[in-house]
Amino acid sequence: MQNFATNLIGFGIVLGFLIFAHESGHFVVAKLFRVRVLVFSFGFGKRLFGFRKGPTDYRVSLIPLGGYVRMAGDIPEENQPGNPDEFLSKPKWQRFLIMVAGPFMNIVIAIAFMAILSMVGNETIIIRPIIGEVSPGKPAARAGLLPGDRIVSVNGEKINDFDDLKLAIGMNSGTALRVDYLRNGQLRTTTMTPDRENSEFGPVGFAGIRPYFDTTIGRVKAGTPAAIAGLRTSDRIFAINGKPITQLSELNTAFDAAKGAALALDVTRGAARFHTILPAAKNDPNDPYRGIIPPTVIRKLSLIPAIKDSVEQNWKMLRLTFMTIGRLFRPEGSVKELSGPLSIARISGEMLRRGWMNTVGLMALISLQLGIMNLLPIPVLDGGHIMVLLIEGVARRDLSLRVKERIQQVGFAVLAALMVVVLYNDVITNVFSRKG
Repeated sequence: MQNFATNLIGFGIVLGFLIFAHESGHFVVAKLFRVRVLVFSFGFGKRLFGFRKGPTDYRVSLIPLGGYVRMAGDIPEENQPGNPDEFLSKPKWQRFLIMVAGPFMNIVIAIAFMAILSMVGNETIIIRPIIGEVSPGKPAARAGLLPGDRIVSVNGEKINDFDDLKLAIGMNSGTALRVDYLRNGQLRTTTMTPDRENSEFGPVGFAGIRPYFDTTIGRVKAGTPAAIAGLRTSDRIFAINGKPITQLSELNTAFDAAKGAALALDVTRGAARFHTILPAAKNDPNDPYRGIIPPTVIRKLSLIPAIKDSVEQNWKMLRLTFMTIGRLFRPEGSVKELSGPLSIARISGEMLRRGWMNTVGLMALISLQLGIMNLLPIPVLDGGHIMVLLIEGVARRDLSLRVKERIQQVGFAVLAALMVVVLYNDVITNVFSRKG
């Protein structure tokens, strides 16, 4: 019940804010060009509640899959050319800017939020794109990858850290990927096709690899068993209870097996070696290594570098978005990869429970997707209206009312079918599959 409440709150904060910002873009530019706005709605369908101010009805509607701004005369058959405050009475360039303003706001928010996170700064564990473990029989093993291999690029995209690698694999289930990697200093190439697996965030690609974590200590928390044992920054653990270890995953195994009991550690410090006892302690998920912190990096940027970094990160996500859209039209793609309000609510709730920085990061990601999706040339969406305006501009004449009606009908049919698929996926993923 508690998760349901935070999911609902998270959904309201994340999607509510982003839809409000999107529609505000249309609203502000429409007002700027003196267009009369009739409806400002969060959601589609039947009006649930709201209020009226001036000529505008501000409302919340039944289906929370988006929102819209309804302007006077934006439907051809209702337009009255004599009224200068109607949408279709305005020049094409003004109508174009009104349509673009919504997606533009979402893209601006994505860049701004990512820049804010970079300026606030955060401490993250250093995870290099080096393979620590390969699961037998999984895609990475079938591709011939081995522990110790360093991934350089995937499909020509440079891999800077293990998060980049996870993203490339996760976004390309069922797609053959060219993987360039270093083994013993020699550059090699292989082809790997990630399997599709269900995760808590929906279907993702899976390769069966885990990252390599060195057993070097980044720092030691004061007053913890690690501090009592005399451990220091840059010490490297090479054995636990007499058993040699080379990476952090083996440290995890030893700590889990100990169940809170004391552990004998063999440690190197520079050229010296020494033996120490790590005192017993209760298992704490927030401090799994009893005060030992792996090597981390604090990433905090000033304004201009933060904006530049945000643009680069959003550009990377934009390329991945178009790759995902393209997959839907190829055999390896699937409509099962589409998620809707239930998935967004669940993910929003999880990010809200993790903290405000995770929530802002999710909002930046969804805002970019919302902006780009609305620019697709699908009738009814902003991109569909923009496409019609561009066609009319190139042809130097307006399309007939009959043609525009047909375009709108096709758009509604496509959008309705998309909603059905999205809702079906949501119910299957978040209700039936999670019960099992």
